[in-house]
Amino acid sequence: MRDTNFSRTTTQRAVATPRTSSASEQTGQMAQAFKRAAADHADIAQRAYELYEQRGRQDGRDLEDWLKAERELGGAVHYA
Repeated sequence: MRDTNFSRTTTQRAVATPRTSSASEQTGQMAQAFKRAAADHADIAQRAYELYEQRGRQDGRDLEDWLKAERELGGAVHYA
């Protein structure tokens, strides 16, 4: 029988370790995302109210106004 050394024929792969953020970096990123979402929400709410006023303050179309405001402002607020 012949002994074969497979260590020379086996390719070795470099293992990439994912970069982990510190807790303070993650908290800072979350705070920035929250501020952006709050600003987006406020802008959408303001535009939806403007649409409501332009329609003569007719009740019952708040969702329609909100969705139109989202489209006009180019984004939507996502809730978890």
